[in-house]
Amino acid sequence: MSGAFEEQFATAETASPLYNVEAEIGFLGDLLANNRLIDEVADRCRPADFSVPLYGRIYGKMIEQSASGAVDVVTLAPHFAEDGEWPRAYSVLAAANLNAGPKARTKAYFDQITMLSSRRRMVAGLKDVVASARDLSVTREELVANADEAVAELAEQVVTAQGSVGQYADVVINSFGKPIIGVRCGTINSLDDAIGVLRPSNLVVVGGRPGMGKTSLVTSYSIGAAGMGHGVLIFSLEMSADELTRRMLADMTFSPRGGVPYEHVRDGTVRSHEMGAVIAAKERFDELPIEINETSGLTLAKLIRQARSHKRRLAAKGEKLELVVVDYLQLMAHSRKGMSPYEHASEVSVGLKQFAKSEGLVVMAVAQLSRDVEKRPDKRPMPSDLRDSGQIEQDADVILFVYREEEYLKKEEPDPFDNKYEEWRTDMEAVRNKVEFLVPKRRSGPSGKAIGWFFGANSAVRGSDFYSSREGA
Repeated sequence: MSGAFEEQFATAETASPLYNVEAEIGFLGDLLANNRLIDEVADRCRPADFSVPLYGRIYGKMIEQSASGAVDVVTLAPHFAEDGEWPRAYSVLAAANLNAGPKARTKAYFDQITMLSSRRRMVAGLKDVVASARDLSVTREELVANADEAVAELAEQVVTAQGSVGQYADVVINSFGKPIIGVRCGTINSLDDAIGVLRPSNLVVVGGRPGMGKTSLVTSYSIGAAGMGHGVLIFSLEMSADELTRRMLADMTFSPRGGVPYEHVRDGTVRSHEMGAVIAAKERFDELPIEINETSGLTLAKLIRQARSHKRRLAAKGEKLELVVVDYLQLMAHSRKGMSPYEHASEVSVGLKQFAKSEGLVVMAVAQLSRDVEKRPDKRPMPSDLRDSGQIEQDADVILFVYREEEYLKKEEPDPFDNKYEEWRTDMEAVRNKVEFLVPKRRSGPSGKAIGWFFGANSAVRGSDFYSSREGA
């Protein structure tokens, strides 16, 4: 099989060479005719993108000279006088300069040069993978990483990350009156109001003590977001895909009239009259752009690689990945031995933020809180309670804490014959099924809090308007 694979490489290169020398010389000629174009392409096209080494060196020298003055074949000549190929290149470039075309043609040349260069790198990378596959000392993980990196050449392009404030202001003004780009849940209205539209590049940290309903919140949010058309990928590090799916099925069946209890779905004891709701929930999930990844031993690098692969698969189908959920941050495998909890949490936090920014995604990461919360009379969390690293607080664009007073009151239940029992029961009724969404940090807006509903029997979280919404009606 590997021999046939190598033959396909050779045949592909012979049948369809991955270069266009005419486009390269035409591109250089257009840049010589209009030096202002050099700055526009300098950060997006590299000398190595040219198939003819001399043309790549000429392009590199053009970029260097354009920083201090005009560039033409005369100013370039002294730098290539000893190159035997220069006389022919000189005459060709001089003629190309005279035949320079419109900007649209230059862009067409540029697009083809960078595209063919990307494909050449991909072919070279895949050849290395084939060679590595024969070496039994190379691990399977290394092979997968190298293959993914080679394929990524088609998806990842070198782009400039700098522009004038005036240019960015144009983009801002042109966006006025248009729908805001970002992720919303739709089914947890009060939370949407508290954290706003989550923008591409946002890192959202969801924290809470055990039993507060963090996983239920992020899964309910994910289901709502997918229902609004946002592509969602959930990395489940704590639960298996089977367990998480059972929770989500129970969530999907829930309404104010009831639903199929998670306990029934979990244990496979769904009643006959409940089966229709479960099947309907399954059919609804078939329509939603939401997937679960339960890869074990997931490091930060593996997570990013797999998320990028999923993003490319969706893009090939004309769909878009917008929300990546990580449940939860501290369970991610260490990238190297001997890392302290602080170093590990910091590395993951910084990496997830950079990943969100580079890929234009919203990353929502669940985080555990320290036990210090339990030592305070008021057990509502604070940013300093984020366990293992202050870096998490720094990197997060939004910090969202989940707090349920009901969970703490349950632990304080007095004896039914105690004089305080009636007071306790009144307090319990006041907070039953209520959840507080605490937002101590929101980089793009004010901090604050909101109220919602938590239905533990169905692993479902809803907004404050649940009973008055269309769903409630």
